[in-house]
Amino acid sequence: MGKAVMSARGAFFVSSVILIFCMVFNGFTGAAHAKEEEKEKSELAELMCGIDMHYKVLERLATYFSFEEIENEREIYANASSRLLTHCKTATTKFARPDDDKYQILNNAMLRASESINVMFAGTEKTYTLEDVLWQMGILRQSCSDCHKHLDIQFGR
Repeated sequence: MGKAVMSARGAFFVSSVILIFCMVFNGFTGAAHAKEEEKEKSELAELMCGIDMHYKVLERLATYFSFEEIENEREIYANASSRLLTHCKTATTKFARPDDDKYQILNNAMLRASESINVMFAGTEKTYTLEDVLWQMGILRQSCSDCHKHLDIQFGR
């Protein structure tokens, strides 16, 4: 009887140690996964803040009537459009969701609009009008808005 009790206690002890080890191991790996997701969300949020900042610089274009009026600040807008394009490329490649077709379509619309805006400011020839730029800004704004609705992301929270 003594050996059976000792054997049961030993089995219980070993089982308890294994259970505790598994719980601790699962806690660490689960926390690492949660931290990784949180890091990705914060990187994306930071990237979206950059997109928003450069978009707002370009949004000031709506206060002008022609490209000739912005010649003194053309470098500022060209820089903002270039950085906007860089951020949009990063968003579409690093944070792609191949399983979500609508997200991919909206991200590609955002990228195409930012590319068009950048082309308009990068070129030295003035074949584009201010209305062309503002039209692309509207497409960019709408694609961002539609994507945020699709993902159920609300501003101001």
